[in-house]
Amino acid sequence: MSEIYPFSFRQLPLRLYQINSKFRDEMKPRFGLLRCREFIMKDLYTFDDSVEAAHDTYEEICSSYDRIFRRLQIPFLKVTGDCGNIGGSHSHEYHYISPTGEDTLFVCDNCGNTKNAELVSSDESDSCDKCGSHVGHTFLLGTKYSKPFKASYQNELGKPELLQMGCYGIGVSRLLAACVEVLAQDKNIKWPWEIVPFKICLIGPKRGSKEASSALWVDHLAEVMSGMPDLQDEVLVDDRDRLTIGKRVMEAKQTGYPFIIVVGKRACEMVPMFELLDCTMGKSEFLSHKMLMNWVRKLPLRFSSPRQKV
Repeated sequence: MSEIYPFSFRQLPLRLYQINSKFRDEMKPRFGLLRCREFIMKDLYTFDDSVEAAHDTYEEICSSYDRIFRRLQIPFLKVTGDCGNIGGSHSHEYHYISPTGEDTLFVCDNCGNTKNAELVSSDESDSCDKCGSHVGHTFLLGTKYSKPFKASYQNELGKPELLQMGCYGIGVSRLLAACVEVLAQDKNIKWPWEIVPFKICLIGPKRGSKEASSALWVDHLAEVMSGMPDLQDEVLVDDRDRLTIGKRVMEAKQTGYPFIIVVGKRACEMVPMFELLDCTMGKSEFLSHKMLMNWVRKLPLRFSSPRQKV
């Protein structure tokens, strides 16, 4: 930005983002994706023509982050953060409460105000403390970087003025790990509905088994369900038919697919029946083809939430 000249006020506000891999010389990698040397990050940099406009941008981006985290439907804390080495006038951090979290957060029992422990004075330390996994951060930078690099724009009078900056980030790979850490059940992963890899896992009979003839149902169900607008690219067929049904069901639960449909021996009956495993509720039932299709059509409505513009 400092080398783009002349830069006009008409080109502002400007927002540049990227989602890319980053590398950090982490001395002690631990907790899987929560603290590793290579990670995926979403970065956003904003440029405005005034302090007031920069504040408006900051509030707008924070509101977008709020909506993103709310859509994941996992309780999170937005805390006043330490600007640290990055600098700026103020910042906010987004955390998931987790015992493996490396940040200590203080929550006021009276007003609900939350701060990173680094900002809490000794007379405030009696607030309830929680461990948080840091998954997002916002900074209002002002002229912290535009001043030394002389990154400016031409105002309406043609005179140069320093750009007001902000930077924002969400740790994409860390977010995945944090979600799993919060929602995991014993040995099984549980994903937020918005980012689950696949909504439905379809498992057919083992090759060479007595019910192998029911494998035709797998292709039929996969084609019908994948053709539904809300389930396009959301149905996974586990075609490893050298493995038993039980083995594949176990691995599907461990991977975190919310629903598993099993085409087994009961699919060979006069009235074919299919086993539906609802991993979100921990129950299973056998459904006829008609009942199963009715269930599939209603599935998006069960988990739908009002979509807000991010």
